[in-house]
Amino acid sequence: MGTALLTAWNYKTNNQFTVVDPIQYTKINKKFKYKVKAFKSISKIKTTSQFDVIIFAIKPQITDEVLKNFSSYKFKRTAVFVSVVAGKKINFFAKYLPKNIQFIRVMPNMPSIINEGMSCMAHNKFVTKKNRDKINSFFLKVGKTLWLKNENEINKVTAISGSGPGYIFLFIDAFEKAAIKFGLSSKNTKKIIHQTALGSILLLLSGQKSAEELVKDIAIEGGTTEAALKEFKKNNLFYKIIKKAVKAALVRAEELGK
Repeated sequence: MGTALLTAWNYKTNNQFTVVDPIQYTKINKKFKYKVKAFKSISKIKTTSQFDVIIFAIKPQITDEVLKNFSSYKFKRTAVFVSVVAGKKINFFAKYLPKNIQFIRVMPNMPSIINEGMSCMAHNKFVTKKNRDKINSFFLKVGKTLWLKNENEINKVTAISGSGPGYIFLFIDAFEKAAIKFGLSSKNTKKIIHQTALGSILLLLSGQKSAEELVKDIAIEGGTTEAALKEFKKNNLFYKIIKKAVKAALVRAEELGK
């Protein structure tokens, strides 16, 4: 996710970026030759007080290791810290950072790679309007943004928009495999299903009707769609599986935050 965001921002903004990545820093320097400079360690950076925005785009399992030395570095009083780390709360980061820091949590998702992401955000009470607008503009460059009422909603949207693309890809993969078994070629199957999925989403986004209403419209009595939907709806099993899957993602997000 960090690489996807960096790629988009590198091409869409005039900002200069400094990256710390102990494994990929050489590769990053080769890929981004002008506005990006990558280092093996934060200790290699001459001064951290130059930065206006500090973003944590790391795995939740290594946050303690990454943050353990941050308290020894100085940052601008006006700097804003941003986390795209699943599960970890603002209070967790505050243990390692200066007091009364401006902090924003963001949960983007995979479609941000093609600038069609959904980024849900929450911030602490110290964030200024200027910094909120600044971070909002950054994430608007990779899709749409939504500010949540409080941080407690972040884990919920992680289970929905953060993990959601995985659910959709799984459904499409199953759809493709079922179609291929009927004798269609893989190439034709993918073309048909991908356009069908895209067209369906665009129709839904047109705002004419809700998903529930569109289901009813397409399921003509005695027709092929109705026959298929009856299988999906048997014993309400499809809805139960979706609910169970989203709940599992939510539980895991909460576990990662501990």
